[in-house]
Amino acid sequence: MKYPRILLNWLLDNALAWFTPSWRRNSRETIAALKRYIHFNRHHLNADTISTCESLRQELEQALLCWKREECDRIIKQAAIKCDALPGFKRGAVVEMVESFFVVMVVFLGLRTYYVQPFRIPTGSMQPSLNGIIVHPVDEVPGIARQAWDMLTLGSSYVEATAENAKTLVSIEDHPRYLLFTETTLSFSDGSKVNIPSAKGAVMQYLKEQGKLTETPFGLHLGSYQPGETIVRARVDAGDMILVNRVAYHFRQPERGETFVFDTRGINTSMQAPSAVRMTDQQAGTHYIKRLCGLPGDTLQVKEPYLLVNGAMATESTIARVAAGKAPFNAEGYQELSHRTQPLAYMTDLGPVHLQNTSNPAMREYAALGDNTTNSLDSRYWGPVRQFNIIGPACFTLWPFTNHWGGIE
Repeated sequence: MKYPRILLNWLLDNALAWFTPSWRRNSRETIAALKRYIHFNRHHLNADTISTCESLRQELEQALLCWKREECDRIIKQAAIKCDALPGFKRGAVVEMVESFFVVMVVFLGLRTYYVQPFRIPTGSMQPSLNGIIVHPVDEVPGIARQAWDMLTLGSSYVEATAENAKTLVSIEDHPRYLLFTETTLSFSDGSKVNIPSAKGAVMQYLKEQGKLTETPFGLHLGSYQPGETIVRARVDAGDMILVNRVAYHFRQPERGETFVFDTRGINTSMQAPSAVRMTDQQAGTHYIKRLCGLPGDTLQVKEPYLLVNGAMATESTIARVAAGKAPFNAEGYQELSHRTQPLAYMTDLGPVHLQNTSNPAMREYAALGDNTTNSLDSRYWGPVRQFNIIGPACFTLWPFTNHWGGIE
């Protein structure tokens, strides 16, 4: 009867811990505290102290095994009297909090390194399938309660800044913030700065709409502001935060039509700089998220509005819906590039391209296209993604809690 009893006790105190009585949980916690204390302090404890702690632990384990509640309560009280006065036995709340924090961080980093990785979408290249950061002009900034609600449900924040004196915009630079966020800084001639929690491209588009940024054949012309003039008054919708499955492709091959994330090692994303200002923010990205539209061995060609795979229109539902050009997707469908205006581009109107299926798996080629093809710096410009670049498929949208929350197609 000894072993079945041990198994039953283990199940109740571990697998079914939520349903066990509080006195058994308290007993288990006391046993764990005694073990931990002896283990971490054995080198400077005397023999009598070690013997006392070991004796209490063994007595409590035996009483717990026999379901003797009164005996367990007695030993717990005895342990409190004898051990609480020992140096280092009672650990402060700060120590417990710090230890818990480091345990959580170790688990998080382990998951991020080997299993799943969070990824924030900075641009609109995958809209409407996934949202990038969007800056919306507003007439007025709402109250604190509305701002808090929009932040919780939509991931939106509000920014408002007014020029105190006459000044000129001199630079627009973006940089990472808190690892997962992107912030753009507007710098002015008087040395002042305005920070906007958004990708550079979205901020530049906002400034163009406000008439403060103009594209010319000689570059960008940045505007000026008069005292009291609004620099920015906008709602910034955060890009979707997604999880990337880092282990999926160890067990299966990438599939045409799914959303995937890859790094840009060896990809010259600025080689063929698009003329559209709104895509300049995509050139410096270290990680991209796109639709996997071509597999090793495929022959691809864009024939507006369709994507041809091996001479026929792609049949995957996620690709076909882009080509169909129906709302909420762009009405234009897939856009081909002209070799006259984009002479260095990979996919142009000159004809189909072939993705290499090499004997070296790491060098096999894939095509990555954005669903928002009129605003996507993708394989059409800079060429194929090789297998060593691929991180994994995008599997789940964590936040914000919009209609995108949940699994990703």
